Amino acid sequence: MKVLKLFLGSLLISMIFNLKGNDGIKLERFWTDTYWIWTLSFALAIAIAGILIRFRMKVMWIHWQKKYPKLELLKEDRLQTGSLPKEDRVWAIVSTTVSLLLVYLCFIFLIAFVRSKDTNILFRSYLIHYMPFIAAGCLLYVRHVFNQGELWWFTPPNAIALFTNQLPEKIVSVERTIEKVVTLVPPNILDEVIVIGSLYDVLYNHAKFDPNRIKKDAVRMFDVPFYFSAKGRKEVVLIDGTRQNADRYMQELEALGLDKWYFRISKSCRVNMMLIRYPVSPNTGQLEFRKEVFDNLRSEMTKMEIFNLLLVTEWIRKEKKLAKFLDNVHNLRHKGWDNLTPLN
Repeated sequence: MKVLKLFLGSLLISMIFNLKGNDGIKLERFWTDTYWIWTLSFALAIAIAGILIRFRMKVMWIHWQKKYPKLELLKEDRLQTGSLPKEDRVWAIVSTTVSLLLVYLCFIFLIAFVRSKDTNILFRSYLIHYMPFIAAGCLLYVRHVFNQGELWWFTPPNAIALFTNQLPEKIVSVERTIEKVVTLVPPNILDEVIVIGSLYDVLYNHAKFDPNRIKKDAVRMFDVPFYFSAKGRKEVVLIDGTRQNADRYMQELEALGLDKWYFRISKSCRVNMMLIRYPVSPNTGQLEFRKEVFDNLRSEMTKMEIFNLLLVTEWIRKEKKLAKFLDNVHNLRHKGWDNLTPLN
């Protein structure tokens, strides 16, 4: 939808721009084939430039995040350029504008070369009468895009998936919180339903993680943070960060009614919501594991890998998938959480 709006806006600008002649507006051009050829070509050029500007912005995000690892440059799917030094912002805008104009002028020169024997005269005339407006418009539009920082379809999950190896681990900040000391009783003493905010504390206190004692053929649900299913292949990520085939795992949980705890956070990945820190905002952009879960996963996974798997996509937020889960989470049962569930 945003690309369509970009092209329609580009078409409107192009229609107005191509009515301009050397000595004023030429309305009679509107009915000629040449006018529409130039109009559609220029509109397409503007739309492509808009896409290239945003891709350039994603590349600059990677550069800035490495240069300023302590700055929070991503917030609500937008690049926060306001926190950057002024010289970095100016350099990004000017360099992007100059690059686009150079590419554009190359095409204009080629068109002038094909259409006229007096290439230099036609090209010089274009520079004099049109380029000041194009350069000013390009500079203002690049500045607008960088100030808005809107990432469009190139959301943080996609950016991280593409540039994982280039991003510094400092982009992911993991808070080391001091848990409140409370008196906890074994879960079998309580009702089958425990308040979601206390569930993890009760279960963890009753049977803490012990990666050294995990069996690879049958595991506790509490020891499985992630479940993957794609193209007939089913896997789980265990609490020690290792992956195991798990053809029967979800079927076994369905029989116990525990499968609902695994929230589908992406097309192929589900997250064990027993292990998430609550409360969770329905509009959050990222889930967060409890400290013990995160620390255990770090033995085999990087911060960036874990961070990437816990990002809530814009589509999930738009469809209110997380909100629906949270509305129903208090109705979920934990009974069977420590059963040894077969993987295959």
